[in-house]
Amino acid sequence: MTVIKASAVTFTERSWDFANSLSWTQYTIDPTTIKPHEVIVRALTTSVNPSDLGIIGGGYGTAPKLRTEFGTAEPVRVGGNETLLRVEYVGSAITNFKVGDWVIPKSVGFGSWRSYAVVDTEEDPTVLVVVSSDDDKDFTLEQGATIMINPSTAYQILYQFISDWDGSGNDWIIQNAGNSQVAKYLTQFAKLINVKTISVVRDGKSQQEFDELYQYGATHVVNESDFLSDDFTAVTLPKWIGENGRVRLALNSIGGDTTRQLVNSLSQDGYFVTFGMIGRLPITYDGGVQLHKNITTKSYWLTANTLRDPEGKVATIKELLKLYRAGKIQNVPFEKNYFVAGKDDLKAVFLQAIERSKKGKQVVVYE
Repeated sequence: MTVIKASAVTFTERSWDFANSLSWTQYTIDPTTIKPHEVIVRALTTSVNPSDLGIIGGGYGTAPKLRTEFGTAEPVRVGGNETLLRVEYVGSAITNFKVGDWVIPKSVGFGSWRSYAVVDTEEDPTVLVVVSSDDDKDFTLEQGATIMINPSTAYQILYQFISDWDGSGNDWIIQNAGNSQVAKYLTQFAKLINVKTISVVRDGKSQQEFDELYQYGATHVVNESDFLSDDFTAVTLPKWIGENGRVRLALNSIGGDTTRQLVNSLSQDGYFVTFGMIGRLPITYDGGVQLHKNITTKSYWLTANTLRDPEGKVATIKELLKLYRAGKIQNVPFEKNYFVAGKDDLKAVFLQAIERSKKGKQVVVYE
């Protein structure tokens, strides 16, 4: 077996100066030395998510663990959580994985910005979750590349706070950042159970972008300026939802001015849920509205859910796989950034993806 030449994007100190804080670390893995319960996996894809940048920058979550397996002078950290991996080698005691399986990490903190990894399964044989294989034609690379974060977030949010969606068509969800990846998935999941959605988008979006959201199943799409007008809650919203309609869930991922109107839009006993803070803007709304409508304010964080209940994350992935295989949900497109081993600088590829992430989801594809 040939020694594997691998690459990782590493860091030691947390900083938003990615060009200087990130390093391209090259290392080798010798398959002949793997232990009976170890698996060698090769990255097929790796995502760049806002949370990844926040963790490296220091404004989000805890720092990844320090690693010594790369042979660096000092221990280093590897960024990233979301990755789709292929099993390349299995130890002699491995029975639940085979070469050619496509897998994802069960929990967080994997350190996904690397081309190869050795995974020890002795303590937890289910540390990797099989989602597909080389021979599986019903599940695509594009679906596997993003299943860990955005669709999982959307699916869990839909059911974590409200469990009695009645399917009558009278239940509604309203969300800012309506053209985000999470919003596009949530819209699809909601439509499957006949829950209607209103997606708020920043001013200046084209008709094509509006049409795209309607194709994913949005009931209404509204510009932010129209949403913030007094007429929205007084005139537009009542007309849209009808006499029996209830806005039961309001989703916030950006903060700022729209949070006030999200709360104003909720019906009696509604839930206001924050699951992201893209711009780190303040959350402000009228406490009187919360009091009189009995609004419940909650936060949602996929990482915390996964750490608290790893098997719950696995259950979510299994439900998503069923939906994908049944053709019930569309994968939301993303931009690909290619890394060719032996040719490209992995750090440069990730810096490009980080820069492009301002305009949408980025995925590094390993060739």
